Amino acid sequence: RGLYAPFESGQKSGSADVYEHEMPGGQYTNLLFQSQQLGLSGRWPAIKKAYAAANNLCGDIIKVTPSSKVVGDLAQFMVANDLTEQDVRDQAESLDFPVSVVEYFQGY
Repeated sequence: RGLYAPFESGQKSGSADVYEHEMPGGQYTNLLFQSQQLGLSGRWPAIKKAYAAANNLCGDIIKVTPSSKVVGDLAQFMVANDLTEQDVRDQAESLDFPVSVVEYFQGY
């Protein structure tokens, strides 16, 4: 296990909050890493909560690649811009959504 330590996310065990955000296991660590790269690591609990909201906005979709990435990108966008689920609904026409989200809804 020591050999892989430099590549670990720091997540040592699972968490029951998966029942609240429904984030796939593999995406959990990837999104945690991405949030750190975006300077949002201190807001990880908010990202997990926003993930559930983003999933609702996307229609409670089955989350597999690429749909799980879309939900994750939208969640990080929401947190970075301090947007609630209702804010996204109300301001959708004026928001500059991530490309992955726009392309997903365009059918790519």
